[in-house]
Amino acid sequence: MFVYVDGSDRITAYNPNDMSGNTGWYQVQETIGDPITEEHGVPIYKYRDGHVVSRSRAEIEADIPEPVPVEPSEIEVLRMRIAEQQEQLTEQADALIELAELIGG
Repeated sequence: MFVYVDGSDRITAYNPNDMSGNTGWYQVQETIGDPITEEHGVPIYKYRDGHVVSRSRAEIEADIPEPVPVEPSEIEVLRMRIAEQQEQLTEQADALIELAELIGG
């Protein structure tokens, strides 16, 4: 079994074929299978002293990327603006009704 190791010693791929002569590939005695990453795509194994070793929870969590904030779509922005304008119009209408009641007695 050959494993591909990135610059941080994380195993990011494996191949049962002979990958000797290819940069980043190391032969190991252990057999690993899918999955080799957790749900965020972070590798769960590392290469240590010629062996496949499980990464600690802390090591994995340190590599989980921060979620990217989702920008609202143009339609969502327009809906928010319309909702704000409707709220303002309702407030203005309520104020006019109250004023009319004061004037009309």
